[in-house]
Amino acid sequence: LYPQGFFCFALAFCGLIPAAYWRYTHSTEVEDSMMDVYDFVYEEVRRNSSSFRRQELTAIHKAFLCCGKHSPFGDTTNVELKTCPPGQVHDAEQDCLQVIQDFLKKHMDFVFSILGITIGFTVYGMILTSFLWFSIHFSSHLDRKGKYILR
Repeated sequence: LYPQGFFCFALAFCGLIPAAYWRYTHSTEVEDSMMDVYDFVYEEVRRNSSSFRRQELTAIHKAFLCCGKHSPFGDTTNVELKTCPPGQVHDAEQDCLQVIQDFLKKHMDFVFSILGITIGFTVYGMILTSFLWFSIHFSSHLDRKGKYILR
């Protein structure tokens, strides 16, 4: 039973280490991809206001509670009027690219922390199961050798 427990912990460890390594070496890849998606949808709505892309952009604005972006390509207020939730004013604090980046950084740091804690628990589990297996396997002298009589 204990070797199977050790094997399960070792298997989990072998899956968690590459995930932690990927998170460490590609720390901005998820953020960049999400911001690229936002840029793509935003520019699609700005160039041609298809209803599908406009609905996507509106959903992104509602989900992240932001409105539009600062664009070096010109005026973007037309897009923001069509896609921002009513009553939301566009200002520097609500730039969607910045809001998305902050949101993902915070959550990816949380995921990295959980990964570290989980790796610690798997190492602890491997040590504990191997200790239990060795202590049971090599301690045959723990059996009772005689009879005890209570008087």
